[in-house]
Amino acid sequence: MIPMLLTLALAQVPQSKVELHRTPADGIQPRAAVDEAGVLHLVYFRGDAAAGELEYVRSSDGGRTFTEPIRVNSEAKSATAIGNVRGAQIALGRGGRVHVAWNGTPRGKKETGMLYTRLHDSGTRFEPERDLAGKHHGLDGGGAVAADGAGNVWVAWHAPDGGKGEVDRRVFVARSKDDGATFERESAASEKGRGVCPCCGLGAAATEKGGVAILYRTAFDGDRRDTTLLLAGEPGGSFRAELVDEWRVPT
Repeated sequence: MIPMLLTLALAQVPQSKVELHRTPADGIQPRAAVDEAGVLHLVYFRGDAAAGELEYVRSSDGGRTFTEPIRVNSEAKSATAIGNVRGAQIALGRGGRVHVAWNGTPRGKKETGMLYTRLHDSGTRFEPERDLAGKHHGLDGGGAVAADGAGNVWVAWHAPDGGKGEVDRRVFVARSKDDGATFERESAASEKGRGVCPCCGLGAAATEKGGVAILYRTAFDGDRRDTTLLLAGEPGGSFRAELVDEWRVPT
């Protein structure tokens, strides 16, 4: 009965056709989000892989046409596309506001930061980017951003915490309660001693109950690269870890 019911249900769902559309300006590493009105919001990378630009566009017709691009990074050439896990991440918050986070490009002796910006109230430009990695730099794999309709914004990344090895890395989260206008100082979300796979990226999403979920890979016991879910049940709540998939791989 279950397979038949499933078949009948699927038969009533309108079938959508997958269409391929080239990213504007031949951009790479696109990330997209769709708002409640069906508008597609897209951020992508353009330029030299070591020091390029992030651009943002919108589409109201499913990606057939796009608005004129708006540069996301106010500091020219402050984005990098070296490694697909380090590209820009996008999230839509309260009122459909666009939030973007990405790994910065080191300048001289300056360490790589976790950069964040949001679309200005005018909708015509982005605010100057800010480095949210106050005390925990040393990024490798990419970070993540999540937002909800209540004004909460979370930016997550992984970095060393008192050591230089991969087992010393932890996931850190900076949270905003006012749509990204200000952020609290970052705090550790993952357990000490479980490490983080340096070259792996993070995934983050706001939950329906006002919390946030972060997916990452551990790095301990030499070959443990377990997929782990960090879950905070409410804004500002503590994180608990759940093992999603145990994976051993030699390094």
